[in-house]
This record gives sequence, C-alpha cells and structure tokens, in this order.
Amino acid sequence: MMDRSIAGMRCWTVRPIAHHGGYLPRKLGGTVRYGLENIGRTLLNVDFDSGQSLMVLADDVILDAAEGAAVGDV
Repeated sequence: MMDRSIAGMRCWTVRPIAHHGGYLPRKLGGTVRYGLENIGRTLLNVDFDSGQSLMVLADDVILDAAEGAAVGDV
C-alpha cells in the first residue's frame, strides 16, 4: 500500500546506488514522494537533487533527522 505520510521529507543516500543511467553518489540529497511495501521490502520513490527520480530501498537512504521520522516508520 502506498504511504504518503513521508512525502516531502528530505533524505540522503548512504551508499552509491546503481541505476539505469549510472550511479548516484553517496550523500546525495533528495525529496521523498511516497513509500510503499512490496514483497516485504519498503521502497521509496525519491526525486534526487541531481534530477533523477528513482525507487530505492529504504536501507539505501536516511531521512533527515530534522524532519522527525525514521525509515522504520515508513
């Protein structure tokens, strides 16, 4: 089910993430559009500051602590 409660929250990549156009670097910022669960995994759709919009695993990003939520709350 789609979770929009974290929409608009800032996040940062914790490791390089491979995607169809190359790699996203570590510590790249982005804005979460929504979260969803698929086969027991939490996925986040993120609009990254570099222009890419990707589905990433929740373990690949950390939510900005200033926003007051944790990835486990998705």
